[in-house]
Amino acid sequence: MYLNFKIHFGPSSFFVLINTNPDELSEFVHEFIGAKELIVSLLFFIPLLKLNAIVNNVIETTSKFRFTSYTFLKLGVFTLLFLTVFKFISIIEHNLPYLISRSLILNYKDKKFIEDFNSQVNANNILSKNKNSSISNTFIVVIGESVTSSHMQLYGYYRNTTPFLTKLKDSLNIFTDVISPNTSTFHSLSKALTLGNYEEPKKVLALPITTLFNKSGFKTFWISNHSPAFNPASALARVSSQAKSKFFNSKEIVKNNLKHDGELLYKVDEALKDDFPHKIIFLHLIGAHFSYENRYPKTFDIFIDKPKTKFEDEIAYQKINQYDNAVRYSDFIVNKVLQKLKVKKTNSYLMYFSDHGEEVFQNENFYGHLEDKPTKNTFKIPFIMWYSNHFKYPEDYFYDKERKYMTDDLWHSIAHISGLESSFIDNRRSIFSSEFINRKRLILEGKNYDTFFK
Repeated sequence: MYLNFKIHFGPSSFFVLINTNPDELSEFVHEFIGAKELIVSLLFFIPLLKLNAIVNNVIETTSKFRFTSYTFLKLGVFTLLFLTVFKFISIIEHNLPYLISRSLILNYKDKKFIEDFNSQVNANNILSKNKNSSISNTFIVVIGESVTSSHMQLYGYYRNTTPFLTKLKDSLNIFTDVISPNTSTFHSLSKALTLGNYEEPKKVLALPITTLFNKSGFKTFWISNHSPAFNPASALARVSSQAKSKFFNSKEIVKNNLKHDGELLYKVDEALKDDFPHKIIFLHLIGAHFSYENRYPKTFDIFIDKPKTKFEDEIAYQKINQYDNAVRYSDFIVNKVLQKLKVKKTNSYLMYFSDHGEEVFQNENFYGHLEDKPTKNTFKIPFIMWYSNHFKYPEDYFYDKERKYMTDDLWHSIAHISGLESSFIDNRRSIFSSEFINRKRLILEGKNYDTFFK
């Protein structure tokens, strides 16, 4: 982390690590760990070769301690003071054993809280209802991956990265000031698709959006171009596991992780053909996640000229071109899905947003999306809606394209625009409601997004 990004390995990185999946982990290693990183890291393991001698010396020394000399008492007091000082100045947050111990304790507390909460939810047979149950409903929520609106022509980017959506822009509702609450898939979608938000972070394991729709009489689909997470108890894993129909495009052997999003289109077809009257389809793309060159087929290798950037470097040129090609392919996929949905003569909408953004040599001299190295582009995301001619808008529907919004409240927006009714839904947190109340968009443990990057 320090060699590549000049940052320390912090708590946010640790939580991402234990909740990632094999594909993302292997690609991170491929992108950022080379000979230099391996050699420097191996140097830290040299002391382990002398571990036996070190342990024996410690045993020999401590065996000479006498309780009557208060050595252990002095040692205990010194250790307590040492840890207190380190805790106060936050240095202890970079200590791996402390991170692991603290994470296990927090995980246990959160699990107990959620078990109590979920027991109340499961006991509620009328948790939610579908106000439009008398008609057919087909909703699609497309979740992009690592797509920043800063690289989309639809949002003013100089390159033609979104030719399909730009052509359709008159039939779209394009929100121009939406951000993600975090810069990792695990953190951002855990909040977006559950009751958890900045004010109530514990609830990231509470009432997944799929559970809400299940209890409202919908058939839920989760179609993903990602492998399942390492941790099956994580918030995002709980969201996907509650879907009635699940598909992960993971394979036993994936050469260079070449899993293009186009491979999911036949599963979208199957879901749309399902004869259940009320359906919501969550389509989780791999989008523009690094390694960027693996995100699109060769026919989309369109941008090969020198891109605009203040960082004059061949690596920067290469990564920007690859990223823009990946964004263009995502535009192609979203359009394909939209055209399939248009054929359905039902109460329907398509929502497209990204889990978080990406920095690609625009404001900083690096590429990726690290919470410990935030930039404006790692938070800026697209948020786009399409509605069918048969769509039944909520009575309090209101469209303000410049509305400032953060997707930790997306759970409420999806439920509201879908015509669901529940005591858990708060229209003041829905981007589609006239009752919407602006709140400070707090990120990074309390920093105001709207002033932090200015």
